Amino acid sequence: PITLSADQKKLISRERTKNGFRRIRGPAGSGKSVVLASKAKQLASEEKSVLVVSYNITLGNYLGDLVSRASLPHGNFRKKIDFVNYHTWARRVCTATGNSDRYKALEWKENLDFVLSHSLPSLVNTILEEDCPESLQYDAVLVDEGQDFKLEWWKTLTKVVRDTGEAILVADKTQDLYGSASAWTEDAMTSAG
Repeated sequence: PITLSADQKKLISRERTKNGFRRIRGPAGSGKSVVLASKAKQLASEEKSVLVVSYNITLGNYLGDLVSRASLPHGNFRKKIDFVNYHTWARRVCTATGNSDRYKALEWKENLDFVLSHSLPSLVNTILEEDCPESLQYDAVLVDEGQDFKLEWWKTLTKVVRDTGEAILVADKTQDLYGSASAWTEDAMTSAG
């Protein structure tokens, strides 16, 4: 089982902010992912649906393991928690809303980086603004390693948070593996909620 510090327990138990959005920052090894996993388990124990998103595909498995080790009530919370990387989630949105053709029509072979960074999030944003079905909405969206995310990705994820829900972005700009952290200025964070 995971042992939480007093500060970590405060972050997990902290009430929803006014707008529902929160950012948690800390250096490598400070327990940000542990807080995120424990928060996911707490929300699931309250019968809330939770989307846990990362950029790295394998991080979802690690976070799932942390959820099972979190020192909170036991039970099968994995059914209430959806672990996925951003691009798989984006494809799921396109498929679930009948927009597979629009997804396939993106210029995947011509400019993959541009599609992943801009075209795909733009398409998802358009789709969700047209209609965001209940089946795609969550009580909470939790993002780990947020410094690896593009600002546009975060904005699309916040569109699937229910009105009474919350979104938490966990980040450490010193672990900027993909060169995305520079976009997360304080001004950008303010405009992103």
